[in-house]
Amino acid sequence: MTTTTSSLTPNVPATLPGPCGVRAAWRNLRAFRADLPGFLLHLAREYGDFVQFDFGPFRTYFINHPDLLHHVLVSDASRYSKTRITKAVLRPLLGEGLLISDGDLWKRQRRLLQPAFHAARIAAYAETMVQCTLEAMHTWQPGEQRRVDHDMMTLTLEIVIRTLFGEALSPEERDAVGHAVDVGQRHVGAMFKTLFRLPTWLPTPANRELKRAVQVIDQLIARFVARYRQSKHDRGDLLSMMLSAVDETGQMTDVQARDEAFTLIVAGHETTANTLSWAWYLLAKHPHVEARLHDELDRVLGRRAPTVDDLPRLPYTEAVVKETLRLYPAAYVTAREPIADVELGGHRIPKGRTILIAPYTVHRDPRWYEQPETFMPERWLGDLEKHLPRLAYLPFGAGPRVCIGNAFAMMEARLILATVAQRFRFVLAPGQRVEPEPMVTLRPRGGLCMRVVAR
Repeated sequence: MTTTTSSLTPNVPATLPGPCGVRAAWRNLRAFRADLPGFLLHLAREYGDFVQFDFGPFRTYFINHPDLLHHVLVSDASRYSKTRITKAVLRPLLGEGLLISDGDLWKRQRRLLQPAFHAARIAAYAETMVQCTLEAMHTWQPGEQRRVDHDMMTLTLEIVIRTLFGEALSPEERDAVGHAVDVGQRHVGAMFKTLFRLPTWLPTPANRELKRAVQVIDQLIARFVARYRQSKHDRGDLLSMMLSAVDETGQMTDVQARDEAFTLIVAGHETTANTLSWAWYLLAKHPHVEARLHDELDRVLGRRAPTVDDLPRLPYTEAVVKETLRLYPAAYVTAREPIADVELGGHRIPKGRTILIAPYTVHRDPRWYEQPETFMPERWLGDLEKHLPRLAYLPFGAGPRVCIGNAFAMMEARLILATVAQRFRFVLAPGQRVEPEPMVTLRPRGGLCMRVVAR
């Protein structure tokens, strides 16, 4: 793939284009609710790299060029914060966790959490990831039809619980936590699509359900925090590492630990589960890719389970994950707002206005990727990454707020993919139509029904 000099420069006209005005505002709102990724892809292809549009009564901006993204997320990141809408919607679940906190609190929490995600610490969880995957597959029967997306959610939840708390939950507890996370995700997804939000303290059926879901996870976290406070023993799990971390202001409080643990549970399994679900879908649709993946696994691993030391020798497995993340990034859209008036691409953006960034659209831009709608893992085996503009690929974000768990997630996805694909393949159920459901993350709408085939 080659890029021209002109394509490296954002195309930003003197007057920002985009669908504005009263009529457009309500059309935009309907399109936003119906298909957010498709709506943003349309804006990028119709109007270019820097778009303004009215969303109900609000003026919103959308940027779609790596240079503009770099300005907001990296070079001038200190002048932007998470949006007030994001904080208002997520705070009932995540409190002041790393995902939504800002300023000095965010800096301190990031500093305290960082040691828990150092490479050596992450590598120690590889055995847990593989063991959980092997246990999950014990119940799978060749020929049966399964909800593969549900299986991936259950598996990655089990992994995040064991690595976070150092032990497994009972099946009943795990199912209760899984249901609670799903309730929270759907509530948040609905809130992001609503212009006028009812306060969470109102006793509506949805708010009562959300409150019960939050209580389930709060009680779980409180139990493990209390156990650590009593023993003061670092058992190698993420929670122990968080609670034992110290800086010049002391240790995390129980409230801070709750917020960070809650964030890791919610964000730490949903994203990887969705990535794996999309990978199984794409492999089923592209048998030549599946065959090449199987060939690599058979050649490198034979029938033994993979280890973290095998990962450098599984480049095609990694390429499958990277290409899945390109087409279906779990964090498909994010947003920032300037904390004071800023100049971006030659245009003044007022304080507090929402700026949308969509990895989903950047990853499908023909300027950066040949055949951008085609699933081609082999594109990652050459020197593509050396030639890509910075931030033309950002499945985990970028800059100071890049996902703290990106190395964990990449290792987990590769190990699960390798472990399962050694033993099984999946075939799509006849007549099933698979399309994205844009919630907080990008899920297969209505689930992913697939038939299990033994290799």
